[in-house]
Amino acid sequence: MVYEVVGGKPIYNKGYKDVLNKTKTLEEINLRTQLQPGLCAMLTASIGMATIDLDYQLASGKLGINISQNDKRGADLTIYKAENWEWKPIFSNLPPEVVIEIDVQTELEGMTEMDYISTKIKDYIEFGVKKVIWIFTKQQLILVATAQLPWLTYDWTAEIEVVEGVSFKLDDMIKVA
Repeated sequence: MVYEVVGGKPIYNKGYKDVLNKTKTLEEINLRTQLQPGLCAMLTASIGMATIDLDYQLASGKLGINISQNDKRGADLTIYKAENWEWKPIFSNLPPEVVIEIDVQTELEGMTEMDYISTKIKDYIEFGVKKVIWIFTKQQLILVATAQLPWLTYDWTAEIEVVEGVSFKLDDMIKVA
């Protein structure tokens, strides 16, 4: 039921109290609607094919990242320089170049959704992630954050650059699917 660990404290999956109260199962709170996994799959396929010859490694499926000894984050999609990727059954100790997140799947106890998002983005950037792309399905918005530029918000019709020479346009991807 633990989604991430921040400052040594667990952040739980959304709906964990329902599991404790036995009104839902663990499977029910861990499953997603068609939209999030569908977007993740489309992004994985298109970005993966586009970056394969550019010496990047794409990983999807909630990769565990050791930000520090007390901070463990989970990322929906990550893009690493190939030389920083290790094929090992461990959480990553190196920062990816890019992290892509889809929605917020955590229980927000004592914080707002924006508190959670901004803290997680800052953690990623301080760890060395070059770019964080956060997709919000309900609002159909995309937040792009880097250390050097102001954080910018786009709608789904915008073309979003992932790495140099590789971009996506969610609106077009969904229409084609």
